[in-house]
Amino acid sequence: MYRNSLLLLLAVIPSPLSAQAMVDSLARPNTILVSASGKVETAPDMATMALSIRGEGKTPDAATAALAAKQKAIFAGLRGLDPKLEVRTGDIAFREVRGGNCANSSDSDGAMSMAQMADDLDDAATMASTDAADGSSTGNAKGPCRVIGHRATTETSIRLASVKDAGTAVGLAGRLGAASARVENFGLRDDTAAARRALDQAMANARSQAAALAAASGSRLGPVVSIMNGDGNMLNRRGSVMMYDIAQAPQDKPPITIDITPTPVETSAQLVVTFALLP
Repeated sequence: MYRNSLLLLLAVIPSPLSAQAMVDSLARPNTILVSASGKVETAPDMATMALSIRGEGKTPDAATAALAAKQKAIFAGLRGLDPKLEVRTGDIAFREVRGGNCANSSDSDGAMSMAQMADDLDDAATMASTDAADGSSTGNAKGPCRVIGHRATTETSIRLASVKDAGTAVGLAGRLGAASARVENFGLRDDTAAARRALDQAMANARSQAAALAAASGSRLGPVVSIMNGDGNMLNRRGSVMMYDIAQAPQDKPPITIDITPTPVETSAQLVVTFALLP
């Protein structure tokens, strides 16, 4: 009787169970196997912002110096909003900027992507306007393909503890020279408590399901025989954090406030639980 009841119960469990769990359950008569999930929401306590910073100049040193100056100004300004922010530097790149007829030139180092051509045209226009101001003609877009300047870029991730200031930080970064800035996501610095609450909820749901099914079969629910984590384990690897000790840059005016209402962080758990059935 119990074995037939078990097969019926397995057929109505909505979420997929592992083959091993099913085999183990079939090997244990007088048991019931259920799959249950738990889900909790928690207000985020951190925001991650992505920044792209670039510096241009006629020489390599001028480009890297411009990048370093913008980087320091941006980090210092953001620390005015959140002194506890963490800075993680990602990709750092350096490249020549070419002007003139470079589409089919042997001096263009092979085929150029459309993005590279667009970037070079943009930089050439910027440098041409600078040249016009100082009377030089290095950035002339006509003539043979040639190096007219240099560009240094860096992609940076900023972790903010002050979640409410994340939107304001994006606008401030733009004011201080970032090429682009955006809030990528909101999260939890430590999700241990949230994960525990999700597991507690999943276990309560599993017990409720099992009790209802046991009652429907004319039996009583016994103790837990086994528990499996239905989602497996997830390993989060965190890189090293680079902290910059930079004096705050003077501000001519306060940053423009952008109000935000972040979506709560969702933490879920999935369990496969086997209970004993009592007559």
